[in-house]
Amino acid sequence: MKKKYLFMSSFFVIGTIFTLMFFWSYKVYDKSTQEVPVEEEANTVDTVTELRTNASMKYVLETYDDTTGVVTSEEAEVPEELAGLTREELETFFFQYNQSAAEGGVTDGPDRKELISFSKDRIVVRETYSGAEEEEGFFLKSENGEVVIFHRDQVTPYENTGIQADVLPEDEQEKLREGFFVADEKELYSILENLSS
Repeated sequence: MKKKYLFMSSFFVIGTIFTLMFFWSYKVYDKSTQEVPVEEEANTVDTVTELRTNASMKYVLETYDDTTGVVTSEEAEVPEELAGLTREELETFFFQYNQSAAEGGVTDGPDRKELISFSKDRIVVRETYSGAEEEEGFFLKSENGEVVIFHRDQVTPYENTGIQADVLPEDEQEKLREGFFVADEKELYSILENLSS
């Protein structure tokens, strides 16, 4: 009977040891899974916000003279009315400006504005002025010994007359050296007729 108790007690002790080992290994495993976060499959999302104008961008303003075809450009700060706008908002802004200018709502600005380029570093805007040809009048002066008709801007030639300035009376020559404005074509042709006779 002693053998029977010894066998039963051994079996009980061994069973308890296995149970404790199993329980201990389960706890160690459970603790390790809690400490290491489970990596979940991440969906990539584009976090780049839409590009907007800001003060760090270069702002290049091109000025186009429609009568002469000359384009000049200069760098400036981004105007306040354009700050914080996206490309689409800029295009809408310029579209509305151009509509207003075409309807006569803009009197002291360019006839047209357009967005030439837009990037994270630089914006190029072109302003077109075509008002010089709409202005009436001419500017008459002598250049290289000849009487020349200029547009009102005094720079853009309108027509060479072929009239030599040195054959004119001294007072006319002095007047032509300084140059003078002529109101319209009727007055211009009257003056040219007097000069050529």
